[in-house]
Amino acid sequence: MEMKNSNTVKRASRALALALSLGFTLAASTNALVFGQQGPQPKMAERSKTTTDGLASPVELSRAFVNVAKQVKPAVVHINVVEKTKRQARSESNDFPQIPGFPPFSQIEPRVKRGTGSGVIISADGYILTNNHVAGGADEIKVKLSDGRELKARRIGSDPETDLALIKVEENNLPFAALGDSSKLEQGEWVIALGSPFGLEQTMTAGIVSATGRDLRQGAYDNYIQTDASINPGNSGGPLVSMSGEVIGINTMIYTRSGGSEGIGFAVPSELAKKVYSQLLKNGRVSRGYLGVNLQDVTPALAKAVGYEGKEGALVRDLALQSPAAKAGLKSGDVIVEFDGRPVKSPKHLTETVSDTPIGKAVPVKYVRDGREQTATITLGERPGPTVAESKGKEEQSDGKFGISVTTVTAEMAREMKLKISSGAIVERVVLDSPAAEAGLRRNDVIHRINRTAVTTAEEVTAALNSLKGDKEVAIQIERGGQLIFITVTLE
Repeated sequence: MEMKNSNTVKRASRALALALSLGFTLAASTNALVFGQQGPQPKMAERSKTTTDGLASPVELSRAFVNVAKQVKPAVVHINVVEKTKRQARSESNDFPQIPGFPPFSQIEPRVKRGTGSGVIISADGYILTNNHVAGGADEIKVKLSDGRELKARRIGSDPETDLALIKVEENNLPFAALGDSSKLEQGEWVIALGSPFGLEQTMTAGIVSATGRDLRQGAYDNYIQTDASINPGNSGGPLVSMSGEVIGINTMIYTRSGGSEGIGFAVPSELAKKVYSQLLKNGRVSRGYLGVNLQDVTPALAKAVGYEGKEGALVRDLALQSPAAKAGLKSGDVIVEFDGRPVKSPKHLTETVSDTPIGKAVPVKYVRDGREQTATITLGERPGPTVAESKGKEEQSDGKFGISVTTVTAEMAREMKLKISSGAIVERVVLDSPAAEAGLRRNDVIHRINRTAVTTAEEVTAALNSLKGDKEVAIQIERGGQLIFITVTLE
């Protein structure tokens, strides 16, 4: 059932001044980022519900928190996950001579990782929002409802870039919480965090909104709500709730020196969660618009160097080869000042705007080059997998399904490596225990073909891997040490 507001809740904010005058303080200290994973009441003596100055009494403030808890707690769930990983024990003994081009002898030992977290039911038919780091890689998911029932859940989809995941239990008529409007949230508002810190189910902590729009520089879409409501490991994926009983955030991480809560926690705002939820529900994944540019802030010195007199905008540092922006003629040093008729305030603002724009849309983009304003029409592509790092000045793309990160081969690289085929994507990283690692793929291998599809750039590798439909085995042609080799990658 949908959560409803009470009259008492509406007066909670008026009690803040009184609570502070009574010496109610909230303290915090910081240092490193880590991810977090009734019976009848006794009768109280009659007393005045309001103070002589008309403010709500401590009793009324207390009842406000009680009422919010009663509204939202039925929708909060405890999540247990099992992730089956593989540990690769390689033999390095001299008794086993190694053949060039082949991986060392290895034995795969299964390993099971267990974890817990929280989630919030957002529809009566069992859809639950949680964190990607809670359920995104799980092989088995079990959900414990507030009434004690335990149900199996399946993953609908996940989005590593915002650390959100959508799971579902097959049940109807469940209590659910409403996603509120986080854009109206103000610093200083009371908020409540609900979840299962350290496995202690249905725990509630309270605090205020310490800040909004917090950019931790952990990803392209950082826009966190900061709160001093206590958030600990196990709270991950649980709701951050306003005093009107609406979910205004999904608790995600804490900033800590000790590993526990020290008063600085972060939640993904509900307005962002709504966008991710709608795409995960429809497609099981999140698609975002893509220009293919690396951006940086416009400083006074850089503005002078490129002949730009403004203060806002986004400076193009570099472009991915064959990206939509590159094809439209943009170059390093251009300052993008307007996108689709809207002024660009900063690189982060442009990234968010592009991401929300439909793929395939032709968009007018204004930019300044050498002091002159120009316009290009750019047809947006689809943003590839998460950018892991940068190498040799070019954009590096990753594919979590295979466990590799690749960079487009430049003409200089092709000459240095004396490649037979002068295009492709060079492997920059191979994730330990990933399908690619088990197949023997190595750093500096150059990928030329995936099944029957020839690939010439990192973006084409990502696109080819994303287009695979249910393939259990994938043949990849690589170039290694001047020889072309085919490797078969087995997907679990």
